[in-house]
Amino acid sequence: MQFTRRHRAAILATTAVAVATSVSATLLDEGSPSGRVSTVSAAGDRATGVPIPDMPDSGKRGIAPGEPDPAGGDAAAAAGYPTAAKRYKWGKPIARDEFTGKRLNLRDWSPENDPRSEHGIRTPRAITVGKGVMKITGRQNRTTGAVGWRRGARKYGRWEARVKLNRACACYNANLLLWPATGKPWDGGGEVDWMETYGDDGMRKGTSFYLHYGKGQQPTTIARRVKTDLTKWHTFAIQWNSRSITGYIDGKVWFYTNKRQALPPRAMGQSIQLDYFANLRPRTARGVKRWFPATLEVDWIRLYRP
Repeated sequence: MQFTRRHRAAILATTAVAVATSVSATLLDEGSPSGRVSTVSAAGDRATGVPIPDMPDSGKRGIAPGEPDPAGGDAAAAAGYPTAAKRYKWGKPIARDEFTGKRLNLRDWSPENDPRSEHGIRTPRAITVGKGVMKITGRQNRTTGAVGWRRGARKYGRWEARVKLNRACACYNANLLLWPATGKPWDGGGEVDWMETYGDDGMRKGTSFYLHYGKGQQPTTIARRVKTDLTKWHTFAIQWNSRSITGYIDGKVWFYTNKRQALPPRAMGQSIQLDYFANLRPRTARGVKRWFPATLEVDWIRLYRP
């Protein structure tokens, strides 16, 4: 997937610092009809001894290197760890939004207003808050929304959000992502899509993690796909530090890399969006109503120290 020239709303600028890490990665086999994951850079993996986590639906669990397993074995799943923050004891959030008001807090959030966006007609009217949930709705006329979290911009941290998405046209792509606070992904700033439905068939039976890096419109991408029912609530999380990036679903690891050149070199901002891709419309599964509004719901989002 190419870098897209989509504008990320209200990503705050912060100071960038140098990054240092080592090597290990997973890569999505895009050509496989089953969406199987293949491991790359095997020599590097053997050299570092870093395990590649299994997908949650594989019947196994994966714990990132150096992170404690508080329950041990499969007892962790039995005990119930709905969030990575709870399972790994991240402490109190340094920023959060539970969406308990009647409207979006514009001191903390900046909705995008761009009728010319290549990924839908972005309007603040597509974003609503009520009953403890923020909703971004995409409609048949291509109207949709994107919003930037001002308090979520920093270098290194742990972000976690509880989300769900209805079945609708495959042309609507839900995305939780980190975008450079200064500059753009294609100038080397990178992009971290820590929950993105790009390329699905509208049934919402899975999602992907995309880590883009490098300069130019053709990035190098490290990715992993997980099977899950996105029409039900799930928590997704990302942990980014000077050594690695780890992705979680419902408190379990599903993505990990410590590949040095893949880590973002500077501060990133948090964005939530529902993109429109006209070219993906034909992918919509039979029985899914293409004209039906697509709605990304966010129950809460929290930010923790790295």
